[in-house]
Parts: sequence; C-alpha cells; structure tokens
Amino acid sequence: MSLMLMVVASLLFALLEVSRFMMLKMTAVLNSQSVTESLFAEYHVPAYQNYHLLMFDSSYDSGQLLLSKVNQKMQELGQENLNPTVIGFGRYSNFLQMNVTESSVVRYELATDQNAEPLLKQISQFMKKEFAADLAEDVYKKVTDVQQSGKQGEKADQYLDGALETIEQAKESEQEAANRKLVLRSNAKSKGQAVLSQKADLKAERNTDSSMGTEVENPMEEIKNAKSSPLLSQILSSEVGVSSKQISKEDAIEKRTLNVGNYDSSGSFGMMDKIVILQYLKKYTSNFINKDSMPHALAYEQEYLLFGKDSDEDNLKKMASRLLLIREGINFAYLMTDTVKCEEAFAVAASIAAVAQIPAAVKAIQMGILASWAYAESIAELRTLFTGGKIAVVKASENWTVSLTEAASVPFQNAIKSKEVQSGLEYEDYLQTFLAIENIKKIGNRFANLLEKNIRLYKGYEQVKLDCMITAMETTHKYHARQVFLTFVTIARLSKKGYHYEETYKFSYIDQKEDTK
Repeated sequence: MSLMLMVVASLLFALLEVSRFMMLKMTAVLNSQSVTESLFAEYHVPAYQNYHLLMFDSSYDSGQLLLSKVNQKMQELGQENLNPTVIGFGRYSNFLQMNVTESSVVRYELATDQNAEPLLKQISQFMKKEFAADLAEDVYKKVTDVQQSGKQGEKADQYLDGALETIEQAKESEQEAANRKLVLRSNAKSKGQAVLSQKADLKAERNTDSSMGTEVENPMEEIKNAKSSPLLSQILSSEVGVSSKQISKEDAIEKRTLNVGNYDSSGSFGMMDKIVILQYLKKYTSNFINKDSMPHALAYEQEYLLFGKDSDEDNLKKMASRLLLIREGINFAYLMTDTVKCEEAFAVAASIAAVAQIPAAVKAIQMGILASWAYAESIAELRTLFTGGKIAVVKASENWTVSLTEAASVPFQNAIKSKEVQSGLEYEDYLQTFLAIENIKKIGNRFANLLEKNIRLYKGYEQVKLDCMITAMETTHKYHARQVFLTFVTIARLSKKGYHYEETYKFSYIDQKEDTK
C-alpha cells in the first residue's frame, strides 16, 4: 500500500513539475518582452515632445554608446520582475521563481544608421496618418515645373553674356581700326602728306561724333554689374535682419565617425514617402519666412536641409540664388513669347548695334536685353517672395511688373516689388519643391545633425549624440530555475542542475511588432 502511495505521489509531483516547467518557459518569454519594452519605454523626452520621434538613449546622457550598461540594466530589471522585493516582507517567493543569468543586446539599430533611415521611416509612418495621398501628384507636378524653369534660367544668363561679349568684340575691333589709322597717319607724315592726313582725320572724327551723338539706354551693363554684387542686398531692405546663427561642423554627423548598428532592416523610400517627409519638415522645422519659438541651433533649418551650409546667412544666399535662377527661366521664357516686348527690345538693340556699328549683332543684343529684363523682373519677384507674398507661377502681360526703361535701376531700388497673385506660389512652396529634388540621404543626415544640435540646447542633454540613440533592438535573455516538486521524489537524484531557458526578442519603434523565438 505504501509503495502504491509512493508511486501515485511521484506521478503527481512529476506532473506538477512538468506543468511548472512549461509555465517557467512562458514566464521567460513574457519577461524577455517586458524587459526589452521597458527599456524602450524610456524614450528620449525632448525628441518625442518636439518632433514625435522615439529614440532610446543608450549612452544615458554620457555621449558614449554603453551597451554593457544596457545589458546590466536589463538583467537587473528582469531579476526584479522574477524575484520582486516586497517592502516590509523581504523577497516574495513562488513556485515560478527563477534567476536571470544573462541579458545582452544581440543586434541594435541606431538613429543615424543608413543616413538616418530609422528616423525617416518613423516620420513617414507618422505623417501618412495625417497627409492626404492625393496631394502627392500636385507636389510632383511642381517639382517638374521647377526643374524645367531652372534650365531656362541658365539660358537667359548665357544670352546676356553672349550679347555683352558681342558688343565688347565690336569695341575691340573699333579700337584696332583706330590703331591702324594712327599707323597710317604716322606713315603719311613721314612721306610729306601730313596736311592731307589731317583733313581725313578731321572728317572721320566728325563722322564718329555724329554716329555717337544719339545716346541709347543699355540695361545690360547695369544688370551685369548687379549680378556681381551681393544678391541679398538687392532683395532685402535694410530693415530686414539676416540671422547670424551658425553651427559647428567639427562634430557634425556628416563629418564625424559614427557608431554603427548591426540590426537587419530593409526598405526603400518612394516618392510618396519623400513627400510626406517633406510635409513633416515643413511642420516641425523653421525657415526664413516661418520662424519657430522652440530652441533652434539655426533659424533657417529647411534652408540648411537643402544646402547644408554652416550658417543661416550662407544657406539663405544659396536659396536666393536658386530662386533667382528659376524665376529668370520663367520670365525669360515668357518674354520670348510676348511680341510687344520682343519688338521693344529689338528697337533698343537696333540702336545699340547702330552706335557700335555692328548691325549683324542686333539679334544677339536683343536676346541680351531680354535676359536683362528677365533678371530685373526676377529681382522684383524675389522681394515679394522674401516678404511672404505670392508670385505668378506662369507669367503673363497682366502680372508683369518691370518696364524695360526701369530694368537697369530695379536691382538698386529695394522698393520695387512684383505684383502679387493670390493663386501663385510663395517662398515655402519653392522651398518644398527644391527639397523634393534633393537627395533623401543628404536630407536624412542633415536632419539628424539639426536634431542633435537642437536637443543639446535643452538643459541636461548637452552631451547627446544621435549615434547612441537606439531605435530597434534584438535581445537575448538566459534564465535558470531550480527543480521544486521533483525534490520530493527519488527521481530528483537523477538531475540537480535545474532548468535553463534562453529567449530572444525583437522590438522596433518603427512598426512596434514583436517577434519571439
């Protein structure tokens, strides 16, 4: 009878131990998830509050990647979960008690990996919930129009340079002719023909004076001089101040050697992703027109994302130059289709050619005058854009501002602005289309650098480095548990090592999908 009871007891305890073994396995899985997610719950507060970006600082404000500290913290947290200390009662014991023997980060992804791809993916995922997909086509059309206009602007510059070069060559030819006359005069005097030569010279001088008596207003020289002077001074009035902020490039993300993660991630950015990212940047970063009250290392952040210069002034100069090229192209293309304005330019060109005695160059001079006219109109347009106004996407006679007679003076008179068009484009529209053309990798790196610089402005975060910020991680946790119920039966003598478990868990801020093994 006692033997039967012993057998039944052994069987019962064995069943209990098997159940406990399975429960311990489940506890190890849950604990691995809980510990990893608890770390990610300690996201960086300024980054989330100001930019809706989730990152876990593995440096703990030290500026150094401290994976060993992350491992230690996970093990301590896991141990506390499985062996909790209850105040007033010491440690709480239960049948599922076990120890964490090791916790370690196997793979990790940093915010700056792959040109800040983890940040861009978060941005895309976040903005797709807010941004209407049908707006993508409209933005794409603007990008195409801007690219075509830029090519036209380059042509306008070439026409102006060509016309001025033609006139200069004519002057050089005239000078060479005058030099030849001097040589002939010298030879004539040596042969006793001085009186005859003097009469011929006097007649030639009278003819020259007669031809030069009519003054023709030529805008090309003034416009050429304007092109070599500071552009911002032509656009902005003296009352408008330009930000003097600049950032250090010594420790910039694009320049320094970064920590690199080893997390397996894949994916690519399509046009829709890029467009929603640009909408995010428009909302959460500043520019010349749209200032922001939050702490910023640079005042013109979107201009920095586009051009990557270290100072606000340099980025604004680049923006003005890009805008000028685009608008010159649009304005020059329109002038070529306006018969009245072309005839007006031709009349001036014919007068200039007659004075310079180069009738064959009339067409080239006309094109130079049209290019100068387009430049003057563009300067007037940029003044409107830089003061928050809208200008016509496509030019027409009713929205043209500058006359040919005032073209030469426009770059030097800040009061002249172009006509505003309610349905036109504003400064930020052009900024967005320029960014849409820019390489997404450059934008990612520059945004990461801006983000890092801005976060450092907050007290207590002066040492922050984005290449220490973890956005995804794979962890491994090892556990050991002792036998409980088998200690009551003889079979316990067969194994006293207990149970060992190893669990791997993945977590990413991007998709927040768990994967266990």
